[in-house]
Amino acid sequence: MRKHNFVNAVLAALFAAMIFVMTRFVQIPTFLGYIHPGDAIIYLSAAILPAPYSLLSAGIGGAMADLSSGYVIYVPITILVKVLLALCFTNKGEKLFSVRNIIAPVICIIITVGGYFAFEIFYYGAGAYATILPNLIQGVCSGVIFIFLAFAFDKVNLKKKLQR
Repeated sequence: MRKHNFVNAVLAALFAAMIFVMTRFVQIPTFLGYIHPGDAIIYLSAAILPAPYSLLSAGIGGAMADLSSGYVIYVPITILVKVLLALCFTNKGEKLFSVRNIIAPVICIIITVGGYFAFEIFYYGAGAYATILPNLIQGVCSGVIFIFLAFAFDKVNLKKKLQR
């Protein structure tokens, strides 16, 4: 295994752990679950790591949070949604704060709201409409957190330092 691949694998594992922690332990309860900053870490992971690694960290981190939170029924849809979120970002270029990565959270809101709604309409029936607002808030908050993190990390050249 080349050094670069090893570094990416280690970073992917670290991001999966951070996604898990920020999803599982930093929760704001809602009437049908919770919102969390874990998706912002998915966005960050996808802006730093190449696709195979960021997709793994997104899916594993999100799934582990659902498993440990008692939301086992959500694991398959969470893996799908979180992988799709990671695909919206690019790790190309030297900066995290790029045009694509600033537009990506808007697309992620649509994926989060639409993906979970499609699942929940079968699980909750008409009650799925009640999950739209929490999922919308989830997406907006994660996007704002990511933008702040991307801007701050670009100021200290974090991406360049991680890719050495």
